[in-house]
Amino acid sequence: MSKIYINDSPGGDPKQEAFGHSHDTGNHYVARYVWLTNVRKWLWVWNADNDGGWDGDTPDTSYGTSECSNTPW
Repeated sequence: MSKIYINDSPGGDPKQEAFGHSHDTGNHYVARYVWLTNVRKWLWVWNADNDGGWDGDTPDTSYGTSECSNTPW
């Protein structure tokens, strides 16, 4: 996990840093996270950075969740 930039295409939302990863299928970032007391882990909620499209501002979509013992930073 590292810092990446999302919304970096022209015409969309302002470019910003996020914790996530980049690869051939695009950028995926941790949109939010919550502590799961019952399993004593963090639940990371991932989004796909969909900043393409004709206007550069396609809404981001859910990319799933994962549980981890560490925070995303």
